[in-house]
Amino acid sequence: MENQEEVVVLYKDDPDEHSGRCECGNNIFKSRVLDGKFYRKCQECGKTKIV
Repeated sequence: MENQEEVVVLYKDDPDEHSGRCECGNNIFKSRVLDGKFYRKCQECGKTKIV
């Protein structure tokens, strides 16, 4: 397995171009809450946003 540095961006700085979809066009995410913040990770490209 390759070690890739996770890219985390704030939703307010980089909002979805199409609501509920990642820039790659995928709409399937793995979500988690950590330290009171909601993280949404795209299952296709791996981009993570703090919503």
